[in-house]
Amino acid sequence: MEKLATEQYLQATDFLKSEARPLEKALFEFEFENGSRGQVLEELKVYQNEDGGFGNGLEPDFRCEASSALATTIGLQHLIRVAADQSEPMVQRAIQYALNTFDEEKMGWEIVPKEVETAPRAIWWNYGGDWPWGNPSAEMTGLLHHYKGLVPADFLEKLTAHAIVYVNVEATNDFHELQCLVKLMRELPAEEAGKISARVREIAHHSVTTDQEKWLDYCLLPLQVVSSQTSFLYEDFKDIIPANIQHLASSQTENGSWEPTWAWGRYEDVWETAKQEWSGVLTLDNLRVLRAFD
Repeated sequence: MEKLATEQYLQATDFLKSEARPLEKALFEFEFENGSRGQVLEELKVYQNEDGGFGNGLEPDFRCEASSALATTIGLQHLIRVAADQSEPMVQRAIQYALNTFDEEKMGWEIVPKEVETAPRAIWWNYGGDWPWGNPSAEMTGLLHHYKGLVPADFLEKLTAHAIVYVNVEATNDFHELQCLVKLMRELPAEEAGKISARVREIAHHSVTTDQEKWLDYCLLPLQVVSSQTSFLYEDFKDIIPANIQHLASSQTENGSWEPTWAWGRYEDVWETAKQEWSGVLTLDNLRVLRAFD
């Protein structure tokens, strides 16, 4: 199987340490170099608001300060990476934000707040867009399972039942939603995960791009839903994984990073900042998956 050359790894390392946001730099050092967990938490605090939610450009494509469900799922995933448990105040505040902003009528969360339209953002980030329920409500449901000690049991049971019905009856082939469903599967108890596994697998076969000629475009790569050989969908895509790893190794830029395959189409000066931030996020993500398959 294709491997990342030592020189390429060192270039990626240099990029993360010199050009990425302090958050991605701290995460890299924690995950790859036995760095400080406390430093990750300090950098992540920059993005957490008084209401407990995350915002402030944690998701680089929208720059509003206000908290959002989407940014909060990202913040909680980072907290899980550093093994922050339910005694961590940042976790407690983020989970409380999720509980406080739950929409009973929609049985989920609005992906971004009204304030998204007050700041520079990608052209697709507008308030009240027609987003499928699973993005980010399926992922948030999984996160509540991860920190279930902070969540009322009856609420979590009701939400999980709704998620199972939604996935089997209404879930779309939108690949952003699929990524959230995969994260939900990772956190659900085995019995509940088994109730949606067939449908999630079916969606994956519709949504993951296996045509190698399209991998340089904006699409869902196999390695974006199969992060290791223990991943739920590994057996479904294992034959194409070596080619996808080779693609990652060959698509690294000269400065050691991986760049986004999309652009905002407006706010060009701010996009350059967001693009640089995304390069740090993507470079770290790709190093994680390449290490997992090495």
